[in-house]
Amino acid sequence: MLKEISVRRLTPGMYVSLRNVPWFRHPFLRSSFEIKNREEVREIIAIGRETVLYDPEKSKAEPLKADSRIKVDAATAKSAVSHSRMKFEKASELRARRVKFQRMEENFEKAVVESRVFMSGVMSGEVARCEEAKKTALQMSKVFLEETEMCVSFINASATDDGQEFHSLNVMTLSLMLGADLGYDAESMADLAFGGLMHDIGLLKLPKGLQIKPNRSPAETKMFQEHPRLGVSVLSRMPDISRDVMKIVYQHHEECTGRGYPKGATKAGIIPPARIVAIADTYDRLINTRDPSKAVSPHKALALMFGKYKDRFDPDMLTRFIKILGVYPPGTVCRFTSGDIGVIMSVDPKDLLHPEVILFDPAIPKHEAIIYRLGIDLDIVVESTLRPDELDAEAFNYLNSRTKIQYYPSPCGH
Repeated sequence: MLKEISVRRLTPGMYVSLRNVPWFRHPFLRSSFEIKNREEVREIIAIGRETVLYDPEKSKAEPLKADSRIKVDAATAKSAVSHSRMKFEKASELRARRVKFQRMEENFEKAVVESRVFMSGVMSGEVARCEEAKKTALQMSKVFLEETEMCVSFINASATDDGQEFHSLNVMTLSLMLGADLGYDAESMADLAFGGLMHDIGLLKLPKGLQIKPNRSPAETKMFQEHPRLGVSVLSRMPDISRDVMKIVYQHHEECTGRGYPKGATKAGIIPPARIVAIADTYDRLINTRDPSKAVSPHKALALMFGKYKDRFDPDMLTRFIKILGVYPPGTVCRFTSGDIGVIMSVDPKDLLHPEVILFDPAIPKHEAIIYRLGIDLDIVVESTLRPDELDAEAFNYLNSRTKIQYYPSPCGH
């Protein structure tokens, strides 16, 4: 429980909260923190308040028994100004990122609307719709590949209850990231984009509701596993569909062990682009499910894929995929060793253990939330990962980087 105390009784080791002080009126990056030295005590006194709150349970030191005579000099005031400037710079950085993010969201949602039209047109045999879908896939690949880490964060929060289009776009984007890392040329990337977008089109030929049915009978499972063949039959009516696109649609549920479907092919018989889409498809199905209690965090999804499901995938591709996304992929909600809750914003492939994060801090307005670099701005590390449904509504809305949040699409997996 927080207790009120005179600012002149503060000492290093005490854990204080400035939640009652407007964030723009103090120089600290965080509103709750452990005092590291006497200089920080001076900076707190310089705020001009007589008292602050402190947490006895988190504190490593007891308050002074009497008010100290510590003075605030010009150097302390200058330091406070410097820290405040840095804080505003970080806030400005996030605002700039959010402008980019908003543009990406607009492009993504536009593509979702267009994809519904494309899918319907392709199912009806409209050649023009198929050509439009090819063009959009190519354009989308260029848009999303410009901001890889931001794109992944968006993927982790971009689904609707009936959003097969969201899933298809997610798989396309994730596949393109891996394809780029593998050095695919423009033609191969174009096929990968279109194949990823169309990989599940055969699902639209199944009886409504079958794809989301939780416990299918053996007969229903057999029918469901026909959707790769059905997808090829749909695309075969279209002109100029490349062999690789057809193979992606047909083989995206094959496994390197030979236990996949529809043919039970082994690694040697599965083309590389289909192996890529298989990884992207599995990842998206794990993190985006209709039932939030069954969804796993991005970090947990990668752990499952590298552990329990490892034999299903091309090992080199899976290793690269994990490296692209990082130990804690963007969009991962975490609890840190400080007790704070936050979300991973971006990762540096060269320094995966020190991602950029945003912490839930009600004292700082959401639109001014600060990006911290773990190990540089904050001396804390990830303690555990959380599912979005484990957060209360206030924290969930604060950490959600989108203006509209719809997490879970229809599961259509194995």
